[in-house]
Amino acid sequence: MRKTDTTKKRFEKALFGLLLKKNYHDITVNEICSSAGKTKMTFYHYYKDKTDLLAAASINLINEEYNEAYRKILRKESDQEEIEYQSLLATYDWVAKHYKQIQNLIHEGDTFPMEIFKNALAINYGKYIKEAINSNDYDVPGDYLSIFFFEGLYGSCLYYAEQLKNKKDKKKVKEDIKKLCRFWAKIIMFATKEN
Repeated sequence: MRKTDTTKKRFEKALFGLLLKKNYHDITVNEICSSAGKTKMTFYHYYKDKTDLLAAASINLINEEYNEAYRKILRKESDQEEIEYQSLLATYDWVAKHYKQIQNLIHEGDTFPMEIFKNALAINYGKYIKEAINSNDYDVPGDYLSIFFFEGLYGSCLYYAEQLKNKKDKKKVKEDIKKLCRFWAKIIMFATKEN
């Protein structure tokens, strides 16, 4: 890994580490630099401001973690329906894992940082949908399909994460999401077989 990539990764990890403890608006560039073990001069060499770092960090974190989860699924599974099922579960689990950080992007009605993160998630999901469309040679507009599925998926992922946090019976919450993912995987497979 190049020094530039390593330095950027340190800033990204620092920001998301701090988001576990405090709200995005309360995090300073000084804190990010201290946590990353880098200077402010180095920070401003790579990023215009904290928002610029959030945009880059969100895309990179999502891609890195989700792609690793997807590779693990592909190493274990060959059945397409099971791959779809496991991929959907991985998406729900990913949002639940980062729920505290996602919550800390919202501050007193200001959703701009949250929109940056949501956009990064949508971009990643859009790539997945486009690949699925292209590999199956569908004649459908991938951008509309991505938005249609992503908006519903995103909302239900947040709801799942909230339920995991607030409900006493976490086992039932997890079983419910498994049922939902199995249902969606069957629908996806049915749609692909029809075309």
